[in-house]
Amino acid sequence: MSTATSQSSAAIKPIYLYDHLPGILAGYPAGLCTVLGIMSLMPALFNPHMLFWIGLSIMVVWYVAFRFNIPKSKFILLFGLLGTFIGIPVVLELSGIFAPFALLGRLLGSLHPQVNAGAWFVIAIVFFVIWLGNFIYSRTHLRVRIDESGLTVNRLGGKGERFELIGLKTENEPLDYLELFLAGVGSLSLKTRMNKPIFKMDRVIGLYRTPWFPFFESKLARVEKILNSQSAGGVSAQDRLDMAEQMDAAAEDDGGDDPSFGS
Repeated sequence: MSTATSQSSAAIKPIYLYDHLPGILAGYPAGLCTVLGIMSLMPALFNPHMLFWIGLSIMVVWYVAFRFNIPKSKFILLFGLLGTFIGIPVVLELSGIFAPFALLGRLLGSLHPQVNAGAWFVIAIVFFVIWLGNFIYSRTHLRVRIDESGLTVNRLGGKGERFELIGLKTENEPLDYLELFLAGVGSLSLKTRMNKPIFKMDRVIGLYRTPWFPFFESKLARVEKILNSQSAGGVSAQDRLDMAEQMDAAAEDDGGDDPSFGS
């Protein structure tokens, strides 16, 4: 193998995947409620009524992401409805025909809802405990390592399993477009050319690039880079083709069992 190829191989870092629960998204409201609690300590600078409505919106979004799986069509419809319900009142407000925002502000303001700093910190702790439980669970019961030498599955209290990457292809799909938007969550599957699943994980954090971290490379791009790097290794194209055909033949002889590792 040439020096350039060796340097290229060394530049590709191993990828670690963990089997997450929806509770991993509790990290967002935990952090945001902590910020709201700090802001509540400065009532002269931040309106406590405004902080209440911000916090309520955060918890509604978290509940929807935790409870429901929203496909692409409903996700686009949701944004379309939000744009309609917000855009029309904005036009009415600016035109002076009707002032819905001013009216809604007076109505909600008359209720005087507010939450003190202590309550925000308690809510943040509850969300943090949910996130911490998910974090510990995901890091202990299953860990998957993907590098140029293959795919290794390590289970808690079990023996590690190893699979070759030669001849495999990726198949990915967002489990929930709201989770994709918040944390790049998606479902990842590695299959043979005959579409026999070798590995599948339903909820991978950071599988897709998110608008919150636009400069970080997605895990999907890194996995595909490792799969593509097989063509730059020391195995000839004909040998790789022969190995892929042998894997497909062995998969058919196994009877088509589906070794899925997803949640």
